[in-house]
Amino acid sequence: MSFVSLRGFVIAGVVSAVAALTGCSSADAPKKEDVDSYESELRLAGPRYLGQIANGETKTNSYYNPPKYRAYGFTAKAGDEITAEVRSLNGDAMGWITTSSYDAVAANDDASSSTLDAKVTYKVPSGTASKAYRIVFRDYDLLAATFTVKVTIKSGATTCSYDGETYSPGEGFASTDGCNSCSCSSAGNVLCTKKACLACDPDNEPWRNYIGTPTTCQTIRYMCTSTQRSFQNDCGCGCEALSH
Repeated sequence: MSFVSLRGFVIAGVVSAVAALTGCSSADAPKKEDVDSYESELRLAGPRYLGQIANGETKTNSYYNPPKYRAYGFTAKAGDEITAEVRSLNGDAMGWITTSSYDAVAANDDASSSTLDAKVTYKVPSGTASKAYRIVFRDYDLLAATFTVKVTIKSGATTCSYDGETYSPGEGFASTDGCNSCSCSSAGNVLCTKKACLACDPDNEPWRNYIGTPTTCQTIRYMCTSTQRSFQNDCGCGCEALSH
């Protein structure tokens, strides 16, 4: 009777142990922290600046901690599409695109579920002047590793076409109606004022002698006779008869 009880106790103990081990093996592995959660630390840590990296260039760095973060610098302008790749054969890459003061604008840990390499993408907002950026990187576990860093910048520069002419973003020019003004936006759109234009028709105004155009009237000098007076309208400027 005692032997059976003891055997039952032993078997129960083995079953419990196996169940405990099974429970441990099936537990989910701890998830990696979101790369965005490091933003404030990154700004305060003061990454080691490694110099400039050119568009399309690949640089290699032997990472170790400290310092936690390393950074390369580059410049980009409005509309530019930035892709920063941080790769390693023996490390777990984390990457950020930041301003020169290390305020993060984009981040990535794993480019996909099948890699530990990072791929960070960012499009510079329209209206942004050319400015300095950083690609910041580190190993997720702060272990020594060799990283390759590549930055690719696809230019977002656009131009505007108007009346057979090409204009750059921010450039102004006269409207074909002779009285409004236009400009080329950073998105490549022509934007014009919409004020009402005064009626004028040089071909059917024999009492007027048009000497200048709306764009040249401010840069020329002319004299009218005693029977004329000067005038300026949306079609140009010149002399017109007093009697009309």
